[in-house]
Amino acid sequence: MSKAPLALIHCGLGRASNWRPFLNALGGDISPLSIELPGHGLAEDYDETRDFSDQAVEIALDEMPSTPVPLIGHSVGAVVALRIAIERPYRVSSLVLIEPVFFAAVKGRWAHDKISRDLASFGNKVSAGEYATAVKEFHKIWGDGRAWSDISMEERTYMTSRIGIVPAANPLLWDDRVNLLRDGRLEGLEVPVTFIDGENTHPVVPEIISTIGDRIPNAEWVSVKGAGHMVPITHPEQVVKAVEGRLFVEAT
Repeated sequence: MSKAPLALIHCGLGRASNWRPFLNALGGDISPLSIELPGHGLAEDYDETRDFSDQAVEIALDEMPSTPVPLIGHSVGAVVALRIAIERPYRVSSLVLIEPVFFAAVKGRWAHDKISRDLASFGNKVSAGEYATAVKEFHKIWGDGRAWSDISMEERTYMTSRIGIVPAANPLLWDDRVNLLRDGRLEGLEVPVTFIDGENTHPVVPEIISTIGDRIPNAEWVSVKGAGHMVPITHPEQVVKAVEGRLFVEAT
C-alpha cells in the first residue's frame, strides 16, 4: 500500500527540515512533499524579475501530484497555500493554515496599523542593506522565542543571507495582488480548512484568522496555549492534535 502524500510549505527564512518535529509527531504512513519557497533550502533561487508568490506557486504545483492532497502552510507559506487552494481547488483535499500572515485581510484595522508600525524599522533596515540588524528585528517578532545569541551560527547565517527576500512576498501579503479577498473566493472553498495560531503570537495573526475564517465555510480555528509564531516547531504534538480528523479527507 502506498504512503499517503502530504504537501507542506514552510515559513519565510525556513526550509523543509522545519517540518521534522511535526512529521515525527504525526507519525503514520505518510509521504511528505516538503515544498521550499524560492531562494530557500534547496529550491531554485528567487527570480527577481518575477512575482515571488507566482514562483512559489509554480514550485509547489510542480511538487504536488495531479490528484488532490492535504496541504499545510506556515506563515507566508500559509498564504501561498491559500492561494493554491483558491486558484487550483482540484489539487487540494484539505487545507491547514498555520499563523497566516495575510496582512491585506485586515487593512484599515488597528491590527494592520500595529504590525505596520512594528515592522517599519525592519523594512527600513532591509532597504538600507543592514541585513545583520534586520534579521534580529524580524526574529524578535516572528521567531521561536529563543534569544538570537542562542541560535546556532549556521542558522543565523542561513536566515541573514535570505532576509533580503522577505519583502518580495509583500505584493501577496500586504497588497493581495492576486485578489484572494475578492467576494466569493474565500466563500467558495469547499475543502475542510483548519486555522492554527499560537496563543502568544503577534496580535495581527488572530485578527487575520478571524477575518478570513468568518468567510470560509467549514473552517475551524485552534489556538495553541503557550505557543508563538513558530508553533509547528515548538509545539508539534498540539498542532497534530488540532488537525486530527481534518487532514486526510476526501475532497468534495
